[in-house]
Amino acid sequence: MSNKVVNTMMAEVGLILIIIATVISITISLFPLAIKSKLISVDELTENQYIDILVKLAAMALILAIGILGYLFIVDDFSVAYIANSSNTQLATVYKVAAVWGGHEGSMLFWITATALWSLCIRHRGAKNSQFDNHVSAVLAAVMVGFLLFLLFTSNPFARLLPEIPVEGRDLNPILQDIGLILHPPLLFLGYVGLTACFAGAIATLTGPKSLVQQHCKRIRPWALLAWIFLTGGNAFGSWWAYNELGWGGWWFWDPVENASFIPWLVSTAILHSLILSEKRHCFHASSILLCIVGFILCLLGTFLVRSGVVQSVHAFAADPTRGSSILVLLVVTAIASFTLFAARAPQLIQPPKFKQVSKESLLFLGNLLLVVAALSVLLGTCYPLIYQVITGHAISVGAPYFNSLFIPIVWLMSLLMGAAPLLRWQADERPPYRLLLGLTLTISLLGLLACYLVKQSFDIWLFCGVYSVCWIVSCLVITIGKALTQSPSLSLSRLCNPPRRKRFYSMCIAHFGVALSILGATVVSNFEQEELLRMGPGQGKQLAGFTFVYEQTEHVDARSFEAIQANISVRDSQDKVISYIYPQRQTFKTNGMQLSAAGIKRSLFADMYISMGVPLSDTEYLIRLSYKPLVSWIWLGALLMMLAGFMAISASRVRVSTTQSMPAPALNTTAEVNQ
Repeated sequence: MSNKVVNTMMAEVGLILIIIATVISITISLFPLAIKSKLISVDELTENQYIDILVKLAAMALILAIGILGYLFIVDDFSVAYIANSSNTQLATVYKVAAVWGGHEGSMLFWITATALWSLCIRHRGAKNSQFDNHVSAVLAAVMVGFLLFLLFTSNPFARLLPEIPVEGRDLNPILQDIGLILHPPLLFLGYVGLTACFAGAIATLTGPKSLVQQHCKRIRPWALLAWIFLTGGNAFGSWWAYNELGWGGWWFWDPVENASFIPWLVSTAILHSLILSEKRHCFHASSILLCIVGFILCLLGTFLVRSGVVQSVHAFAADPTRGSSILVLLVVTAIASFTLFAARAPQLIQPPKFKQVSKESLLFLGNLLLVVAALSVLLGTCYPLIYQVITGHAISVGAPYFNSLFIPIVWLMSLLMGAAPLLRWQADERPPYRLLLGLTLTISLLGLLACYLVKQSFDIWLFCGVYSVCWIVSCLVITIGKALTQSPSLSLSRLCNPPRRKRFYSMCIAHFGVALSILGATVVSNFEQEELLRMGPGQGKQLAGFTFVYEQTEHVDARSFEAIQANISVRDSQDKVISYIYPQRQTFKTNGMQLSAAGIKRSLFADMYISMGVPLSDTEYLIRLSYKPLVSWIWLGALLMMLAGFMAISASRVRVSTTQSMPAPALNTTAEVNQ
């Protein structure tokens, strides 16, 4: 057969592979139930082998399906509707590959494929509790069945445009033609898949014996940690992408679609800390399981908001009522089934607390409570306009003032707990460091007030909260590390870097420092950004933040997929010496005529100079936005540190599994064991 005939058949092969994966997933989801109901009589070893084979086959089918979709993008097969709507012959190859997950159909296939691969990894790494793994695989397969049926009946990525095949595709949305498309969606979907695995682990725990709950929570913790890492990266890269690509210069807009991914991140952070308590202190099992269920439900809710068209956002997928109603049905069925199971089994898991009011456990519990409150407040602000419109028929909007007025105080309270928790001991602290904390509170409060009045000559509550949070977290971390190094003679610096529990301790320190760094960047850029919106043309200049921006000339740029009008703007210091050139563009894409402002950014560790080019105001002048953004890059630097800390904690967990038998049990009151 010729290549043309082979290419013609590839879409059908991809569709058949999805159908095969659906049938296999149905089989996996029903297999443990059939054995328990004695419809099938096999021993445990045979059951494990069958499920192993089926999981591998499902993963292989989906990998081949998404690989075929990527191949069809590369060869420009516009007979496939998804490709015709999302690609073009002039699109760069790297964006053709990224377009596989750049639209609704492909992103859902990516999510399902990643779920199948995660299930495969779980079975590869965990043969110690095969019954638990089998139940996890069954729940993941059941979730995949729901998604696969949704894909087949409402969002087929291989649907054909026959008999009228377009000669040229509509092209990928210009906003998506950025490195952000390569990084942001996959990280976010992997985070969702991680929460899906946590959900499956929670359901498997509820269906298993009570005596193994502790062991099961320990198994779930690495999955929650990976989910948290990916969601941290997904949210951070999404923020960075919007900052670079949209031309408005902001780093967070409290957009409904942004919130749809931020809420699961807040819940995943609570899951992580709750699982730490479950693993180390044999408590909070019920709350850990409940949070795992809620985390996945929120992923489905976010999917509904993004893909149903009920919210208007530059980030949203195309609206389709059929898709929205299908996701809503999946959401409702999953929520009712999982919460009913939890209500039936939770009373057996709830245990009376075994710690005092002043202890590390109590602060971790309060921190989790604040994280849940933060998630609910963001969820309320996101969904309230929708509920109000359904009830009254009138549209309203909830903007940044609402979110800031609720979220900033919650972050301030969380920072207090984040700093104080490592300084307390497990179970009960007989001698809490009240004097130390009180002295630190007074000192930082005075410094915060002094900073506000020196910089702004007035009291700004949001600036004070930000400065206080950063100083508090960093000061407490320094004290915590100092105590860990000095109070125990056996804890030399070299030994602190080697044992797994020390690695987990330092991963906690790095993660909390990353949070402080992001808070500092957000506080500084929000309060001290300088901006000018003006008309500029060749020969005109403007002073801003001690620099002079001079519009040198206008150039025309002809790229592969767009034409652009480019402004060459020089940046000069106080001595009129040119220190840099910045090149903002006004791009017009050849395929659809869409115009986009591509910002020019001079980046540095301590400040960004950000210039965006707007519409022409005359033959030679354009609307120009000049911005000086101090410490804005620290927002994303902090997120990278958090991700690094997460990977450190995972590596420590892997080492710990192999060395548990040879290591002595750690003392409960060792200061260096904080928050492991």
